[in-house]
Amino acid sequence: MYSQRFMNKDKKLQAIKLRRAKKSYRQIAEILGVSKSTVSYWLRDIDWSKNIQRQLTKRAKEISRKRLKHLNNLKKIKWHNFYKKSEKEAKDDFEKLKHNKIFLLGLALYWGEGDKNFSNGIVRVGNIDSDLLRIFKRFLVEVCKISEDKLKINIIVYPDLDQGNCIDYWSKRLDINKNNVYKPVIIDGRHKTRKVSYGVCSIQLGNKYLKKKILIWLDLLSREY
Repeated sequence: MYSQRFMNKDKKLQAIKLRRAKKSYRQIAEILGVSKSTVSYWLRDIDWSKNIQRQLTKRAKEISRKRLKHLNNLKKIKWHNFYKKSEKEAKDDFEKLKHNKIFLLGLALYWGEGDKNFSNGIVRVGNIDSDLLRIFKRFLVEVCKISEDKLKINIIVYPDLDQGNCIDYWSKRLDINKNNVYKPVIIDGRHKTRKVSYGVCSIQLGNKYLKKKILIWLDLLSREY
């Protein structure tokens, strides 16, 4: 028992010495082979230890801030290279595809009906015309080489429309699995009457790389013609 108390006292003195060297509780516990709570108990009433804790916390925050800044810079470089690659690829593809009818039709549809907000990363065209959306689907699958199982359907309906019928209609017309149909969004029309038979449908997918290319294609198309 005496020997144990002596060992604990010796370790406590070592803990104080290590703390003066600005070691953290965790580091001291690992060095001395004791629990962190034991170290905390030994140093609980020492004012200068509390000051060291504040210094260590401040230093940890500074290190964390610098690490976060470094990671953000790496991310910016990564995205910059990513977009540069998509720009080059878009320009190369445009020269190969500019006489392809589906390519031109798809771009024309996106120009008129597409989501052009680059930051959301969503490639999306919405309309009430299923034939129009079928052509855009061909553009995505045949020209952009998007797998059909990546395509999603989003439907906006009025309160008096049957959601199940709308889902069935668009899923069949566009030949897209019902599992890829989002729950319809209900909006109130001015008079809550049937404006369209099956709502407004959007074909969409999240793909920032492709969206960058489409926006570049639109710019090139406007200059070409």
